[in-house]
Amino acid sequence: DYIKEREYLFEAMLPLVEKCKSLNRAMRIGTNHGSLSSRVLSFYGDTPRGMVESAIEFADICRSQDYNNFVFSMKASNPLVMVQSYRLLAAEMYRLGWDYPMHLGVTEAGEGEDGRMKSAIGIGTLLADGLGDTVRVSLTEDPEFEYEPCNKLATLATQHLDSKSPEAKQRQKRILP
Repeated sequence: DYIKEREYLFEAMLPLVEKCKSLNRAMRIGTNHGSLSSRVLSFYGDTPRGMVESAIEFADICRSQDYNNFVFSMKASNPLVMVQSYRLLAAEMYRLGWDYPMHLGVTEAGEGEDGRMKSAIGIGTLLADGLGDTVRVSLTEDPEFEYEPCNKLATLATQHLDSKSPEAKQRQKRILP
């Protein structure tokens, strides 16, 4: 049954991949901890490994069609699960020789100080690891309140990485206005 369902997934996703490829549009391959398929849950459980395997399946479909214009997103409302998922995904991409961008965010982080803390823990930890290409702080507040904590995390991560790698800082200076 697992193989049959994977074949169904391939057939269902193929038109989307072909359309994105023909229009030269990017795709986000996103797995959400709270929305894993029953097929993935039955095999891997409700785990970061299940999230990664699900994302890899979708990426395999894209890659089988020579479509590589995608970004990974591993969302979870629990920052620990989110961090574990991205670290595992990074290790799996390294093992496979892949280099795709990762979009960082904590799903349903909440509002006020709690939402900002969950985002800081999840996103900040990964940025300090040197992981992540884009970030979004997703609060249950008006969207304009998301910018400040997101910008603060990006600034802190840049300062942290600059202090660890002067070479990276010099490369950034050459490309930033």
